[in-house]
Amino acid sequence: MNHLYFYYLLGVMNFRYDKAKESFTSSKTMTALKVVLHIVIPNSVLLVISLIGTTGILLTIPSVHVVAFAMRVIWTLLTMNITILLNYYFTGTKQRALLTECVACLREAKSESTVESAQNSPFRGSRVVLGVFLLHYINYELNQYTYVLLYDEKWPELMFYIIFYYLEMVTVMNALYFSTVLDIVHRTGQLDSDRLSRCLQRNATSEPSELDDPYWWRTIEHFYHRVLTLHRRRANYCRAFQLQLVTIALNTFIASFVIFYVNLNIILMHTHDNWLEKYKRVTECLGFFPQLCALLLICRNADRVESEQWCLMRLVIQAQSKLTKSVANMQRGDAFNGRMILLQSQMKMAPYNLFDFDLQYFFGIVAAIVTYLVVLLQFRTIEYS
Repeated sequence: MNHLYFYYLLGVMNFRYDKAKESFTSSKTMTALKVVLHIVIPNSVLLVISLIGTTGILLTIPSVHVVAFAMRVIWTLLTMNITILLNYYFTGTKQRALLTECVACLREAKSESTVESAQNSPFRGSRVVLGVFLLHYINYELNQYTYVLLYDEKWPELMFYIIFYYLEMVTVMNALYFSTVLDIVHRTGQLDSDRLSRCLQRNATSEPSELDDPYWWRTIEHFYHRVLTLHRRRANYCRAFQLQLVTIALNTFIASFVIFYVNLNIILMHTHDNWLEKYKRVTECLGFFPQLCALLLICRNADRVESEQWCLMRLVIQAQSKLTKSVANMQRGDAFNGRMILLQSQMKMAPYNLFDFDLQYFFGIVAAIVTYLVVLLQFRTIEYS
């Protein structure tokens, strides 16, 4: 959970975990300062540089290439501003409440000696991903100095791209933050599934007379409420991040296919004999990597939350098989099963019911990017003919 503090430092969220209070807290003064540092100043500097720049930042060179790059710049800045303002002023309270509840659940599980999986580091993968993305963007920023060496680029244009790629990193880190919170929600459901699974394994060899129906009904009701709790957390997550998820998905689609097109266009137009040119082009071609991978992590964690809810419901149904086959037990069990069936239609992560965040959606995005890439290449053929 310590990696959440990085998102606070980067300005993605305006609250941090207070160990003394054991909850997430925020400060209005720090929030205002972060707005100035992460939104007002960078946007103002980019606007000023665009007005005095001379390398086609404001479409002074008419071409599909420049129009595509300008579209990437506009959508990235728009997405970054929208997501940060929403995180700060509109959904921050919902996010803090969700994270505080999840942290309390994880802390409770860690204190239980029976939960063996809680002794490991459950978010090591999130930290590794965060480190890889940071190294990528550090290399991305260093890559901008190759333009100075190769093309004698002036400081306004250099500053424009350095600030823009920093803001693009913040935009991608927003997506990683959304994925991290979803991973925390998944972890709470995984702990419940592990508890019930161990309970069933521990009692598998017990005689039916040792564990009566009241014991199993208490177990079933307890974990059924855990199913409802996980469902509520998923719904709370969707309410806290739904507009941010839509804007991130749209920006990922636009930015990714623009990166594909711009770099492919340059590769077709120029030869890259110098090692510095090759380094520059390889680095920029990898620009799609964080964009698509951040969306992939969100979709993957959304699938994992849904799978964990399915697993927990199956285990609850399995626990019902331990009951005696009396009419009252059968009727009461059917009532529980009927309620869980009603939950099945609401298990998808679907902001505003526009689309479902899952791996199928992600591969659909990749297919759409390839389609638009072909269309843009046809425009390029027309342009140069």
